[in-house]
Amino acid sequence: GVTVNGRNAYVYFISPTQVNILTPPDPVFGPVQVQVTNSGAASSGFTAQAQPLSASFFVFGGGPYVAAVHADGALIGRADLYPGSTTPAKPGETIQLYANGFGATSVPTVSGSLTQAGTLSPLPVVKIGGVTATVQFAGLVAPGEFQFNVVVPSSLSNGDQPVTAMYNGLTTQAGTMLTVHQ
Repeated sequence: GVTVNGRNAYVYFISPTQVNILTPPDPVFGPVQVQVTNSGAASSGFTAQAQPLSASFFVFGGGPYVAAVHADGALIGRADLYPGSTTPAKPGETIQLYANGFGATSVPTVSGSLTQAGTLSPLPVVKIGGVTATVQFAGLVAPGEFQFNVVVPSSLSNGDQPVTAMYNGLTTQAGTMLTVHQ
């Protein structure tokens, strides 16, 4: 288990060297105390910096390719990214991108709820290959997980295209890519 400022956080990944958590939905800013408990033994607490927004795309395998799917749920990426499972996005196609850290939605989040929903307003500005894409939907679809339904600009050429999302003065991490092919 993990606590942030004494409140339970939600653990969603554990490895021998890393623990990923979703912080409680209460707004926290600045230094927070984090403590990890394993088999009843608590670690020494440590201080981490919390910020209310930290917009970023989920990426496949550590990056640089954004976690994205076609309308049928098939993974988007170079054919050799996950052989037999990934195919490029097509210009003009509506795809789904996944992200986190975009902040409050139209429906307040509920601490401990397994389901979360709500939309972002205004919509984020998503650029693919430097071209502004049409965003049809942007909202929370699971705890900590945002989904953006985006139309891939029809003017894009074949190849890996940089992807960014801008919202409330923040921009997602640099270097993320989406493979596009006619």
